[in-house]
Amino acid sequence: MDIFQTIVTSGELIYHFLDAYSAYSNEARSLAARFKWDIRVLQQIVQHFDSRRLQNQGKLTEPDQKLLQETAEYLQSLAARVSASCARIQTQEWLSRATSKVLWFHRRKELQSLEQELFEWTSRFDIRLVGLPPELKTIISPIGEEQDDAVPGKALYSNRRMHRVQALAEEARLAESRDLFLENAPKTLCKTHLRTGSEYSILEFKGEQVILESRYFALASDSGPESLDYRLLKADVGRFASSLNAIDRGVVSLLKCVGYFYNPDPERPSFNLIHSLPFPPSPATAPTLRSLIAAQSGSRRIPPLHSLDQRYRLALHLSTAVLFLHGSDYLHKNISSESVIMLFNAQNDSSLKFPNALGMPYLVNFELIRSFALASHPMEPPSDWKARIYIHPARQGPRPRSFIKSYDIYSLGVVLLELGLWRPLERFDGELSAADPNGMQKALIKIAQELGITMGKRYREIVQWCLSLDDDEDVQPAVLVREVLSKLEDIVEAIN
Repeated sequence: MDIFQTIVTSGELIYHFLDAYSAYSNEARSLAARFKWDIRVLQQIVQHFDSRRLQNQGKLTEPDQKLLQETAEYLQSLAARVSASCARIQTQEWLSRATSKVLWFHRRKELQSLEQELFEWTSRFDIRLVGLPPELKTIISPIGEEQDDAVPGKALYSNRRMHRVQALAEEARLAESRDLFLENAPKTLCKTHLRTGSEYSILEFKGEQVILESRYFALASDSGPESLDYRLLKADVGRFASSLNAIDRGVVSLLKCVGYFYNPDPERPSFNLIHSLPFPPSPATAPTLRSLIAAQSGSRRIPPLHSLDQRYRLALHLSTAVLFLHGSDYLHKNISSESVIMLFNAQNDSSLKFPNALGMPYLVNFELIRSFALASHPMEPPSDWKARIYIHPARQGPRPRSFIKSYDIYSLGVVLLELGLWRPLERFDGELSAADPNGMQKALIKIAQELGITMGKRYREIVQWCLSLDDDEDVQPAVLVREVLSKLEDIVEAIN
């Protein structure tokens, strides 16, 4: 329990520091409320294990001891960070001095630097709460029951709302999805091509800029809106639309769903999800990551002009989005560089546009997504090797395995490989095109060796870990945090 006590003790000192200066800084006031919540969560975890110990004659059962150890390891890196911030406050003697507006402005730059450090800590803690084992997430006080000014993080709040949607009784869930369903969608949405090449079309809906995603299906000629097939698929799409509607904008690299509708196109009927964009984008289309990596000017590829730290941040954003989906009990099942769109804020100048910058990534392409609770059905792998490289070998054999979280992480590893090399993997057709599934996996791991030159040893090891996952190794969120997120966070922090 030492790690929990370390974080609680350091967190309480930091909270008192922030509370003392909250009169002079809105950021300090906001951070104080967040730290108050974080401390409360950790105290609830400690109380849970203390209670379990009392129920078992003063010692934890073997499963509880294992859970405690795994949770302590999960939070270990955060304990070191918060202790360092606490030591910084004590060394500067900021708490022992009389708090005054004069002192605040005199040390403003130093204190703002500390504020940024603490903000990053509480944001990381918030994301890690999403990945906690379910038995620990359930003991955290329901959001909204607090009687004081403690403020939970947005990631946990959105995660809780997604779980609430999934836990609703069928009738209540249908009622919630009905509120999002458009009986008469605007004709401009129904007739527009959703994608042009490797770019998503940006449309307007109720004054917001949006993109559309389709769930295509083949219905029998007599399967109209009253048929069982139609109603089952509508309910499935509605369930996911309601879950994505629960996400707060800006929490993770996932777009908020604001509605869905049926497009009865006779050639390709579909249910379309409407995703709102977080800011006005420029250009008027949303390019995919793959299209930027392969971008050409005339017959020549456009060389990368962005800084390496943008690639590391992009990798961190995508990994966090995958963690959030898994922590919310969803499997993406279709991750590739075509499943990532890049948005550039129209208000930014040219130095923050491609090719000088990479923009903000968002994970999309949810045609195959499913909840953990639903069965996974084998699918015929695509014939094109350029699509098969994202699929784990266990899903490509004569007896494909049911989909598990590790297969999403494997696909993520292939995307991180492309990102790090900043080259389309078609360049390696000699190694990949004729390989069988296991040979393709080995070839990708070998190609990843080149990342040591372009991105460094630590990034290379992250990618190779993702690509080396075994057929039956179902990676839990805590392991994804330890092996991928924490290491990417360290790289980003070191560069900054």
